[in-house]
Amino acid sequence: MALADPTQEDVPPTIWKHGLSAPDAEENDQVGERPQLILQPRGTRDGGPQHFAKSMRQGVRISDLQNAIGSEADALVGLYPDGVARLWGSTPTSQANNEKVRALRGRRVGDDVLFYTGNCFIARATVVRLFTSPVVAEAVWGRDENGSTWSHVMALDDFEEFPQPLPALDILAELEVPRPLRMLTLRSANDYARIAHRLPATRRPTSPDGSGRPQAAATPRMTRPELLTRLETLRTHRGSAGGEPSRHQPLALLWALARVAAGGPRLAPWSDFRSGVGPLLSEYGLPGSKVTPEYPFWHLRGSGLWEVHGVGADADSMPSLGTLNATQPEAGLREDAARLLQDPATRLEALLLLRSRYLHDVDPQALLDRLGLTGYTTAEGIDEDPDDASEDEPMPTGAAPAPERAAGATRRRDVQSSRPVRNSAIVNRVKEIHGSRCQVCRTRLRYNRKPYSEAAHIRGLGKPHHGPDELHNLLCLCANHHVLFDGLEIYIDTEGVVRETHGDQVVGPLQQHPDHPVDETYVEYHRTLCMLNRLPASG
Repeated sequence: MALADPTQEDVPPTIWKHGLSAPDAEENDQVGERPQLILQPRGTRDGGPQHFAKSMRQGVRISDLQNAIGSEADALVGLYPDGVARLWGSTPTSQANNEKVRALRGRRVGDDVLFYTGNCFIARATVVRLFTSPVVAEAVWGRDENGSTWSHVMALDDFEEFPQPLPALDILAELEVPRPLRMLTLRSANDYARIAHRLPATRRPTSPDGSGRPQAAATPRMTRPELLTRLETLRTHRGSAGGEPSRHQPLALLWALARVAAGGPRLAPWSDFRSGVGPLLSEYGLPGSKVTPEYPFWHLRGSGLWEVHGVGADADSMPSLGTLNATQPEAGLREDAARLLQDPATRLEALLLLRSRYLHDVDPQALLDRLGLTGYTTAEGIDEDPDDASEDEPMPTGAAPAPERAAGATRRRDVQSSRPVRNSAIVNRVKEIHGSRCQVCRTRLRYNRKPYSEAAHIRGLGKPHHGPDELHNLLCLCANHHVLFDGLEIYIDTEGVVRETHGDQVVGPLQQHPDHPVDETYVEYHRTLCMLNRLPASG
């Protein structure tokens, strides 16, 4: 049995979120980051149909993966409350920059997947999580006769098989994809918009057993604007007329958001909520306010973002502390709210809104560190498995300090790290377009008698930003302004003017070039990140 290479087939989600068709694309732009389109071969032989039937149509019981999923356990349990996951995988590749490599690097949570086989699209789904685990892949799909297995795993939701296979050749031609589709391929949100009208406009949900019986109509999902509006209009208590709004609900929501960002389960038992939110209320609550985590645990239900389970369907008033301690009900973000917050851009917007509206006088870096929201204090983010080789090794207990000077080369130690692979071609291209002149100050540095400049990603590649490695997401900067840009000390405003983050002083206009259009969505993401980290006004 050879594995069907997902480079030869994968799955897609809905055409547009909430059933929007192509004419609504501009309106959907305002909802936030639009989904990209992942074209995923299913495989016509070597186990492809069997894998599809097992891990997509039927689904995989999470309990069957208990010994394999490890750190992914909580995330998958949170994504699939019924305990059945829909997974699809891709084999590793040794290629440097082919279509599959670019797709693996550029795809993201919220993208839609179209499964392809026999010159037709047969199904679609939505990406709800991406992770790499050969152990999970082997547990789900096994190994082929060569001992190979998949490695890159997509967790999918909103799975739908089309009533009739959809001819794919014309769509592939319009997307400028070689026919037949032979490998995992990614196309942009704009490309997706151009062909969306060719796909079925509405979903036809069927029962999980694949019998084709229609399910009851689903409750409309929360949209991104609705999520942000609900965050902005929390019904918080005020101590007196015109007084500061209580911080209990915002802090509880930040705690829950941090759990989602870390891939944890969205629902938490009362004991975990109390031990997590109680100290936050003590540290960051309004002066003189009582530490009462039971209030947001219960009253956040009125926000439309929160749910509580295990108290009793007829409970109208808040249970006593004794009841909460005895029954240990669970509470957390609604499933659709948690899913929206898995998108990096939506999550960043929510963080800024909660901080600026309810916690405007709090040091943002201290708060983010306290919540465990790492990576938000720089535009670069963090590597997947950072191992700082420059960090000093701890001195053994009782060891004498080393002499200040020692003969010989400096000691070295082996380190391992996982870093995003950058496309050197586009790095060289952005420098060539601008003649290695900084787009902020127009400086053209020289090093070893050659022009020197640096390519800066606007929306960083590392966690939690997960930006794409493409020309529209790059700037050509001198070393100084690269440091300031990544350190969130400068940003680009809506008029294309570079400003200082703390104080808003003008640095100068961003120098543009017709051969290098910059994507405003990435600029907006960086700008929002700078606003999140802006220091509170003194006095």
